[in-house]
Amino acid sequence: MSIKDRLAKKTADLLVPPAKAPSATAPAGPLKTGPGQMLMVNALMKENNERLAELEERLKQYDGATVARLLDPAKVVRSKWANRLEEGFGTPEFEALKEEIKSAGGNVQPIKVRPRAGEAGTYEIVFGHRRHRACLELGLPVLALVEELSEQDLFKEMDRENRARLDLSPWEQGLMYRRALGEGLFASLGELAAELGVDKGNISKALKLADLPKEVVAAFPSARELQYRWAKLLSDAIQNDPEGVIERARELASMPEGKPTSKEVLEILLGIGAAPGKIEQLTVGGKAMAEIHADGGRVKVKFARGALSEGKLEKLRLLLAELLQS
Repeated sequence: MSIKDRLAKKTADLLVPPAKAPSATAPAGPLKTGPGQMLMVNALMKENNERLAELEERLKQYDGATVARLLDPAKVVRSKWANRLEEGFGTPEFEALKEEIKSAGGNVQPIKVRPRAGEAGTYEIVFGHRRHRACLELGLPVLALVEELSEQDLFKEMDRENRARLDLSPWEQGLMYRRALGEGLFASLGELAAELGVDKGNISKALKLADLPKEVVAAFPSARELQYRWAKLLSDAIQNDPEGVIERARELASMPEGKPTSKEVLEILLGIGAAPGKIEQLTVGGKAMAEIHADGGRVKVKFARGALSEGKLEKLRLLLAELLQS
């Protein structure tokens, strides 16, 4: 029986006295006189008023409550404010979440959505994008809280949930903030910080990361690895030597494999780490047969599979020995 049905039944029970249990406050026997009938009516009214007060008190616990319901995940769309990278859905953490939801037969912890204006039966995610994606991929209905929210309230709830779960990376968080300011959802950085209850300095760092040139972001193994404390370092480096930073970033991004760690990339971009070595390809008959990677004082030669037979490998050893002795 639904909450609504149970409340309706309880209301009827409270308002209608039991047939075989006359009120203790009502006169014991039938009253045929006018004053007697009036006393009985007053007693019943008093009892019903007391029961109504009791019911109203019980109903207060449901005031403002949002009931969870099962929705078709295909009719739930990501929020326009969401800036989660697609790669965030391919992590071991997401796969573990997906397996947990599969074993439970659905998401035990509901997501939150709001109805889409002018599109009956469809919803926009407030928070819970990963839980929604997991249910969508598993073909399971998604448990969701449905509530009408303004654009600003949606943004605030999404941000609060993301920060509580450490759900978004600093760079993704910065993209959210930049978009909210760019579209006039908040008038200024100060208003944004005040409305979200977030330190203004942290928002400023996130915005600096979001404003990094695309070449710099692409130099890192993943934009999700950018950290708040790197924001000012990178911003200052770009301001002081924009051409040098961009050139180093492009060289890093073009490396075919063996890209440095994010910390090493940061040091290279700042000019305090060894610059990435040049890679030269050797082709024979139009076919790439080897790569020579020169990195500072180190040289690495990588041959294509099958490029060297046993005989050629022996010749290579002799050539290297002769070269190194000269």
